[in-house]
Amino acid sequence: MNLKKFITSRGPILALVVALLYGIFIFAVYYTGYHAMPTNMDKLPVTVVSSNKQNSKLNSQITRSLPFDTVKTTSDLSKAKKNLNNRKTYLVIHVPSNFSKHVKANQPAKLNFYINESNQTSVVSGMKSVANTIGSSVSQQVILKKGEAMLTKEPLMKLQAQLKKQETLLKQKAAQEKQTIQAAPASSRAQLAAKLQQETVSEKAKITNAATEGQQKIQQKASAAYAPVKNSVKVNIHTTNKVSTGLNNSMAPFISNLAIYLGSLIGALLLYGSFVKFSKLVGKYRSFTLMEMSMVILAALGSLFVSATIVGMMGLAWSKLWSLWLIHGLLLFGSYNFNEMLVLAMGQIGTALNILLTMIQVVAGAGMVPVATMNSFFKASHYVSPMFYGIQADFNTMFGGSAITGTLVGLGLLTIAVFLIDLIIVALRKHQPMLQFEQLS
Repeated sequence: MNLKKFITSRGPILALVVALLYGIFIFAVYYTGYHAMPTNMDKLPVTVVSSNKQNSKLNSQITRSLPFDTVKTTSDLSKAKKNLNNRKTYLVIHVPSNFSKHVKANQPAKLNFYINESNQTSVVSGMKSVANTIGSSVSQQVILKKGEAMLTKEPLMKLQAQLKKQETLLKQKAAQEKQTIQAAPASSRAQLAAKLQQETVSEKAKITNAATEGQQKIQQKASAAYAPVKNSVKVNIHTTNKVSTGLNNSMAPFISNLAIYLGSLIGALLLYGSFVKFSKLVGKYRSFTLMEMSMVILAALGSLFVSATIVGMMGLAWSKLWSLWLIHGLLLFGSYNFNEMLVLAMGQIGTALNILLTMIQVVAGAGMVPVATMNSFFKASHYVSPMFYGIQADFNTMFGGSAITGTLVGLGLLTIAVFLIDLIIVALRKHQPMLQFEQLS
């Protein structure tokens, strides 16, 4: 009878409403909001800057390889930088005027990329990835061109020596013919000179054609030799536990647990009000028991509706609902008790400190960055973070991974520990503090 009165009082009812509203609407807001990244990265405009026509081939190559719908080209670097600062473009690729000259001279050639880091992290990291990809591609092409040039250097030198020898012989032959013409009768000298000039022009044309054909053959031979090198490495990326495209999907475990935890943060404060009220009527231990029983019921009901919403929005198999229900139910119950510690110890003012603990869990929960990359403080904090266990279990359930037994055991042990702390606080306090906000005015 007391449980019915307790759970139908304003505190538990409002706590259930908060759990549903936070769990469903916060997840919906962030999940749909992050859907645009990175699938819409190609909508961002980028700019290619070059002031030298000799680089036109490279400019075209870069422009074609960029995965963006809008690629602007200009010769004005200062204007491009201004547009970058004003966020009218998100990446500037500058091909210096001496780029081709340095490549041909076998000197270091610079390709400049300008990125405005005063943008969203996903945009900055995406543009840096594109810059590295383009830089590697151009570098590979330059290396191949230099390799081909080195391969053709010796044959071209031999060809040039051979052509020079032919030109020398042609000059010697022409000189001899001129001497012969001078010794011929005066009446036939003009005809013989014209014939000599015609033969000389014809021989020079043959030498020029031979030079062109020889160079082409040498170049073709070098290109054929380097053709396997261009395709010597093929990149095959093999993925496991595939996640659907979109930042919203990769962030779903973090968003879902944050939404549920925020619901428990407010819910714990509301349940505390009912606990204080019933403590005066039935005693603090019985009221504490009623509060814990209410937490179990609210966790079961709230997590069921929230988990069903998540499965529906993400398009997951409905068979995963029961695992998510178990994870989120235990998370919500554990989070109620976790947030209740400071409230039981300090009254409603404890919620202010609970908000600080929530901020710590945003990092320690390992939904955005792995534990291995954290500093020592957050590495230690993740062991006592309810969100950490919930997030890891959600990753494994939503997308695949190891069994969730270990994470659930960890969350269960943490819940038992904070439950005992709550019980000790209730036992030590004779009267529960209840702040009257009108006294603060």
